Parts: sequence; structure tokens; C-alpha cells
Amino acid sequence: MVLISQIYFSQSASSETALADLVLRTNGGGVRPNYAWFIAKDLRYLGIEVTIRVDEWTQFYGALLETHDYDMGIVGLSGGGDTPDMRNLYTENGNLNVFGLDREIPYGNLSEIMQEEGMMILDPVLRQQHYYEWEQLMMNRIVPMLPLFTTPAYTGTWSNLQGYQATWGFTDSLPYMFFDGYHDGQESLDEFNIADTNWGELNPMFIDSYEFYHIVGHLLNEELVELSPGLEPLKTGLVTDWQFISDSHIKFFMRDNVFWNPSYNVTERDEFSPSLETISQIDLMQGLKNNEFSDGTNQQVTAKDAVFTLLLWSNLLISEDTSYHKWISNIYVDPTDPLAFHVYIDGDPATPQIEPFVDIWESLNWIIMPEFFLNSTDSTVSYTSGGIKCTGLYEEMINTPQWRAYSTSQFGCGKYMLDYFIKNEQTVLRANPNWKGVGAIDGTNQDLDIQTIIVKVIPDQAKELAHFLKGELDWIGLSSFPAIRKIMEKEPRFNVQDFLTKSMSFLFFNLQRPFIGGVDNFVYLDEPGLEEYTKACAIRKAICYIIDREEINDRIHNGEYIVCNSVLYPYLGFYYYNDIIKYNYDLYAALFWLGYPFPDIITHSTTSSTNAVSLVNSLSIVFFVSIIISYKKRKQKINT
Repeated sequence: MVLISQIYFSQSASSETALADLVLRTNGGGVRPNYAWFIAKDLRYLGIEVTIRVDEWTQFYGALLETHDYDMGIVGLSGGGDTPDMRNLYTENGNLNVFGLDREIPYGNLSEIMQEEGMMILDPVLRQQHYYEWEQLMMNRIVPMLPLFTTPAYTGTWSNLQGYQATWGFTDSLPYMFFDGYHDGQESLDEFNIADTNWGELNPMFIDSYEFYHIVGHLLNEELVELSPGLEPLKTGLVTDWQFISDSHIKFFMRDNVFWNPSYNVTERDEFSPSLETISQIDLMQGLKNNEFSDGTNQQVTAKDAVFTLLLWSNLLISEDTSYHKWISNIYVDPTDPLAFHVYIDGDPATPQIEPFVDIWESLNWIIMPEFFLNSTDSTVSYTSGGIKCTGLYEEMINTPQWRAYSTSQFGCGKYMLDYFIKNEQTVLRANPNWKGVGAIDGTNQDLDIQTIIVKVIPDQAKELAHFLKGELDWIGLSSFPAIRKIMEKEPRFNVQDFLTKSMSFLFFNLQRPFIGGVDNFVYLDEPGLEEYTKACAIRKAICYIIDREEINDRIHNGEYIVCNSVLYPYLGFYYYNDIIKYNYDLYAALFWLGYPFPDIITHSTTSSTNAVSLVNSLSIVFFVSIIISYKKRKQKINT
């Protein structure tokens, strides 16, 4: 393979005879310079020379957002991505517009209009189809980028654990999980052991540990609206249905026969305390409203709890960030149905007209809060970020004994109840016999085979791994241990799974530069059937098709990264269009879009082309093709 590579590069086009000499910029300190090398190698097959510039991050960042001194670049995005609204990246005035996208570029105006329309469609299914069409427009008609990879994360469990699905996560998998036998070091089949750091808060409003929020917060309580891993709104949570009364008015319906768990005070409990069931009613914590308490059967979860929760999150007296809920212009319990509530939406409260705002679903999956315990009968009036009047919420409310107690003795309506905790040692949870009993994964009735969850305090990841391998833990995150993970994948004792992360790397084009953009953005092809494409778009398509992402993945990541195909994170599974046009390596397609219908050339190998782009002569193409085919055949043999 080395000899073939040397032969090819010695015969490849020089900068004087190349179709184009493009500058590809990226930053160092990772694998992106390696990506750049492979991309430059592949583009030489089309007679395109690439000058790679590897910059220090601040210099590269300045080029990205200020000078735009590049033809192409490689960048990675991570975090965010909880919504298909990525207008900061894909609009003319977006603060991350590295492409030089503007409304003047063909289909640029349509793209921005479609993104704006996407923010007006409340129905999730209709919105999904709309974003599918926008993604196809971006990757077929504009082609501002070639998506590269998303990084998977890994988890490990013992193989005797059944029902765990890493894609859905630990808490959603729990109703389906059970042990079908003992693993090394295991002492109980109805007990599950995991590790985390110490927690400082159990009140979801103030929780300070992301991991603990998802492991313990979601176990003790339930989300108002459940979301799938791909962020599809589900009807399996406390909200079971909704009705679009208008574009700015939704009525939500809640599940019946769900009750708040007993309001236990567990601050003085330890492993030697009697079972929770022996606690008398006089020992239950009493709330701010009329000294009410919950014994597990007397306080139903209703719409007033849902309304109260959303008011909390949008009120500056309680919430540290009310911006997520400025879109709520009104909210109230249905006057005739205590299990229904109404939400009125205004996407921009600063303007007099009412505008829909559809990213409500990601703001409706908050953990529900017990209104009877945390709200008071105080007549003080406060207001939310949307201007909604609140009564019972007053400035000193969070300093009351009830609010302080809820931070250490939280009770909810979730799968598990807090039993006891020992600082620097462990937190113990017991199964809730009155849990709603519906699984999020498939909506079927489920019970809890895992009766006890023990969260051990092990802040060091290496020590956590050691405890797992001894059998003292039943679950482990493996993303930080690739060598161990690969060994475990071959061991029948373990089950290693991966799931998508909020990340994506991509090769981007500067649409304002010659050859790949510039004036050629406005020169339309005249080939029959191709009249809707421009010369620059055709060049970008050719570049995308000639880049062998599978080879890059195999050579750099051992084939373990996920190849992306859309302008959205694959993590956004519900909105990520999997049937989009895909730029898998295709020499025929690359030559076609460069201007040569490949079958005609290989068959006739005659005169210069009369097709749409006409950039190189047929003889050069035939030479390049013969070298590429030889190289690819040898490479495939070596890989196998």
C-alpha cells in the first residue's frame, strides 16, 4: 500500500496544474489534523491540492468567526443539541456561522424561512417531517458541510443483568431490569449497586450534580413529560396526552391514580433503622399548606402540581434561570378537570403579537414538585418571567423548614424512595410499591424487580472501575477506559453498550470563496435534470463523495465512531433524518458532479466533456481513475 501511495502521489497534480489549491484549517491537540491529512489525500484524486494549516486554538477560533480566511475547515461541536433549532450555526446572522451562509446564496433564503417555520410548528410529528425536509435541502441543494463523526459513550454491566439499554439510560431501563443469576462478588439479586460523588442537594431546583440529578433525582421523582433518547415527546410519563387548541394554546392531560410517596424524614436514619413502613404518621414531614402530609395514598399527583412546578421554574424567587420559560404567557388548572391544565404560549413576549414557540417539549420534562408541601397559603403576589401572577410564593419561602428539609429528605412519586444516606459512604433507595407502573421504553405495564439501589460514594473513576471489576458495582461508565473496555467486550462475563453523545465533527466549506463557492454559487448547471444545482454546489458534492469517511474512521478510530450524515447531531434521533442523501465514498458520483458522467468516460475515454462543469480533460480523469481503482483494490485486500 505504501508503494502504491508513493506512485500515486508522485504522479498527482502539482499546485501549478491542479484544478484548485484550497486551504484547509483546523486546530491541533487532537485528531482533526489527522482528518485533514486523509481529506487532502482523497481530494488529490480529483486533482485538488490542499494546503493544511494547523493553528493554535485562539488563532483558529479567530479565523472561524472573524477573518474567515480559509476555503475549508474542520471543527467539532459538543453540548447543547437538545433541539433541532440550530440557527446560531445555520443562519446568516448566527454567531457560529462558519460557512459564510447568507440569504443570497441559492436556497439560503428558503433554508432560513424553513428554520423560522420550524419554530412555529407545535405538533411534534409535523415538526419532525418539516425538519426532515430542511435537512434534505441543506445537504442536497446547499451542501455547506460534510458531516464527519459523533463520539459514542460506553457503559459496562455484568452479563447476568437483563433489560438494561444504554441508549435509554439507567433510570428508564430500571423497570425492565433483572438479574438472571449471580455475577462475581454479587450478594443479592434484588439489589443494584452504582457509584457517584457526594451530593449537596436533592431538591431538583437547586441540584448541583448533573450525574446525581439523573441517577437519584429521576429515581425519586417523575418527569412531567417524558422524552425518548431522540427527544421525541412520549405519552408514558405523568402527562399522557395533549390537545392543540390553537397554535398558542395546549391542553395537557395527566395520568390518574398517581400518588406522592410518604413524606418521610430520613435525616436521622441509617442502616440499622427499622424499615420505612414502620414510620408512623406523626413522624411524617408536614408541608406549608395547612400542615398537610403524605402517607403514600392520600395526596394525589394532579394538574396543580404540574402548574406549580412550571411556575417555580419561571419565577425569579425560586429559579436560577427563568429564561427557559419566558414562553409561558398563561398557565392554569382546567376548571372542570383536576387532571388537566392549560398552557398559553408566546414565543416572544417582548412583541405585542403572539408568536408560537415549539421548543416547549424540552422545557416540560422537569421533575414534578409537590405543591401541597412546598407552596404556602401566603397571599403575597409574585410574577414569573412571562408575567404570570403567582400566589403563595414569597421571597423567604426557600428558607422555610419545608424547603430545607426537601433538600435532604426529598420525597416524590418516582420509582424509588429515599431510605437513608451516610455522607462520604452511600445513599440507599427502596422501591416504591405505588409507582405508576408504566415503562418509558415501550409504554407497557412494568414492575420493579430491583428492590434496592445503593449509590456508593466513589469520586475517583479508577477506584470505581476497580470496585466494578471486583463485582461490588453492577454498572460502570467506560468512556474513560478504552483499553479496559476493549478487553471487556471480549469477555462473556460483561456486557458493553454504547450510546450517542451530544457531539459532531464536520468539514465545512467557506461558501464565499472561489471554486467551492463565490460567483459559482449563482452559475446553474444546464444538464437535463440538474438545472436546480449550481456549479459551486456540484463541486462541493464532488468533494463530499471523494472523501472516504469509513477509511478515516477505521484508521483513526478503529471504526468505533459513528459516521454522521445530517446537519443535526445524530443524538437528536427524533429529528435526525436518517434517510437523507448520504455522501458515502463514491468515485463515480464524485466524478459525475465534477463534470464527467463516469460510465461514458470509462467506456469511450474520448474527447473533452460537454457536461455541466467541464473542469478537467478526459485523459486526466482516466489516469486518476486507473490509479484510484488500483489503490482501492489493494487497500481492500489488506484490510481483509
